Amino acid sequence: MSFRERGVTMAKGDTTRLDEAATAIGVWQAGADLKDLRSACPFVHYGPLAEAHERGTAVETMWTIYRQTTATHVDHDLIEAAYAEPRLRALFPFHSHRSLNFSRCTGFPYTHDVPVITSVDGKYRVTWWKTRSPHGPADIGETENPHDAVALVLVHLPAGCGPAVAGTADDLDTSDSA
Repeated sequence: MSFRERGVTMAKGDTTRLDEAATAIGVWQAGADLKDLRSACPFVHYGPLAEAHERGTAVETMWTIYRQTTATHVDHDLIEAAYAEPRLRALFPFHSHRSLNFSRCTGFPYTHDVPVITSVDGKYRVTWWKTRSPHGPADIGETENPHDAVALVLVHLPAGCGPAVAGTADDLDTSDSA
């Protein structure tokens, strides 16, 4: 079972008992928070990022996770350079295909209107999301260091790009057009 809210998988659980599954669904649909869901259904599990989404601190928590990770696909110099810039630190960071991405929302699908930074052979390539061009990623530029790559992203931030909000890109599209 997956328990989703505003584009985020908040919790998961496995059970072979129909009564337990029905209880979990009922508790979740009644608006229980994660702690109450877990209390009523011990087979349900969730992590710190789900708790952060519930508290409204997903952006800060995701930055902390990336800054503390030992994962080899994460370029720590790049993470620190991006984190040092308040306008990027206010966006939701995520990694995909060895690239550092930024979203104006905290749920999936994420926004695709902020440039992406990819570390390639010791350099930093800044591109638009592949969906911005029918032929794949559109290059913005390549730099020798992460600080210059962050500067390129900042120059190309969309107008009115403010802090990331809870929800999905679809939610933003709806509110942007209203």
